[in-house]
Amino acid sequence: MADLTKLMEIPGAYAAGEFSPTGELINYTGKIDLKSAKMAALMCAANMLMFKMQASGWTNYTGKDGFEPARGFAVAGPDNTALIVGNVGVFVRNAEADFDKAFAVLSSV
Repeated sequence: MADLTKLMEIPGAYAAGEFSPTGELINYTGKIDLKSAKMAALMCAANMLMFKMQASGWTNYTGKDGFEPARGFAVAGPDNTALIVGNVGVFVRNAEADFDKAFAVLSSV
């Protein structure tokens, strides 16, 4: 199981979670309710599958390497961003976030 407490130490983090490849919530922490955490798990798993498909398609279509294996992604809005690596993610407030640190921590949990 991922150490979500490390993710919550990322500047701007307000929620973190772990999900299965099919979108089931495994564990979560932070200022988010269970219903929202379950929806986030589904969103993260679905986006990871889409990213894997896009990375494979782009690589096969163009012959350009560098997108596979697909490891993670970010979904950014004006105020918040979801950062996902593997089956673990953290939600951060953009104004406070350190994105380099976030991806470094995500890659180590």
